Amino acid sequence: MTTPAPTAVRGTADTISVFFDRFGAGDADGMLAVFADRVDFEVPGAPIVPWTGPRETPEEISGFIRSAMQDIRTQRFDVEKIIVDGPDGIVLGEFAHEVLATGKIFESRFALRITVEQGRITRYRMFENSYAAAQAFTP
Repeated sequence: MTTPAPTAVRGTADTISVFFDRFGAGDADGMLAVFADRVDFEVPGAPIVPWTGPRETPEEISGFIRSAMQDIRTQRFDVEKIIVDGPDGIVLGEFAHEVLATGKIFESRFALRITVEQGRITRYRMFENSYAAAQAFTP
């Protein structure tokens, strides 16, 4: 898959679609290219869950992507609805992941708030069942 130059300008809905297409394809570099150089990024949750916490830089966001690719095996990932209002997008869905270190399954509904400016993600806020995630990562 060819990753377009980061300066390519897409609308909010297109940017969200590109992000999820690259996620589904396992294209970590392509996913990272969709984020701006500075991002208001946070996934609330327990420290035992490697993708939680605030992030801002490409290096920090790369850690989030790496965890999503290496620490879990996705069993199911369904986007139910994408709602767009100008630069803001809300994604609703549900997933099931197997935590490779424990073999436990983590299922959750999720809501994701994304803001897009000039075709790149500048805000990423993921809301999931953080208790279930912590339980799945606990040996």
